[in-house]
Amino acid sequence: MFMFGCQKESLITVMVPQGSPELASIYVKNHSSYQVDVILGVDPLIAAFSSQSHDVIIAPTNLGAKLYQNGTPYIMLATIVDGNYFLASQSHVLTNLNDLEGKELIVFAKNQTPDMMMQHLLASYNISCQVTYVDNIASANAMLILDPNLIIMTAEPSLSLLNQTYPNLHVLDLMPFYEVVEETTYPQASIFVNTKLNSKILRKIESDFKYSANRVNEMVDEAAEVAVLNGIIMDLELIKQSIPRTHIVYRNAWENKLMIEKYLSLIEKMNPALIGDQLPNEEFYYRGN
Repeated sequence: MFMFGCQKESLITVMVPQGSPELASIYVKNHSSYQVDVILGVDPLIAAFSSQSHDVIIAPTNLGAKLYQNGTPYIMLATIVDGNYFLASQSHVLTNLNDLEGKELIVFAKNQTPDMMMQHLLASYNISCQVTYVDNIASANAMLILDPNLIIMTAEPSLSLLNQTYPNLHVLDLMPFYEVVEETTYPQASIFVNTKLNSKILRKIESDFKYSANRVNEMVDEAAEVAVLNGIIMDLELIKQSIPRTHIVYRNAWENKLMIEKYLSLIEKMNPALIGDQLPNEEFYYRGN
């Protein structure tokens, strides 16, 4: 069932963050041609780019762009997870961004991409609210548990964990509001490949990750079972619930260059250091062979 292209004598090494990127890669992780290391946090990703320890690295799109500018030999193969940020509240009904007017909003990662996306939307829709910052999603979720009157910014799969505890949780997906403003989605996580890889291996990686992303979306129940068998520590039903909201989609980098550049340009305007102070050149985008 899970056959992928031709075999390679040595394993293709992959580093992938926990959460949606891991879920998007679950059929790759399940295949014997790959050694997939799952990590938590950004520091191991930076170390992997610098040391070239892995053939393939899935990372925040802006991080890959920044490290490319710094001279690491990784280019963008494809995007694999669109933005999956959400608002959640136990007490406040959330139907549109206007429901934030005059409220307190808990946002994680100040001056990083989650904060910038939220600030961009608030400005675009002319919403005035009090923003309180916390370090990470776990802290935001903890605050909502302690105070049901709060509204928090969160993401999958953390959102589904909250939803399991609070079935009546009010949830608002932020992606449709971004799409109205920018007329496109934005690439939250992307696949980066070492330029030392030959064209045959690159074609295999491209084919296998595309297959994995598509299969996860098309075969939700099966994908959840494969995820549990491959070490994702989440309840089976919880994984099934989270998949439709993870916004997993494989898009070739070169073919979607304008969409990626629009996202990076937004970051450049708000905090240029997060992309290496300028947009990457065309060599950053894998064109295929």
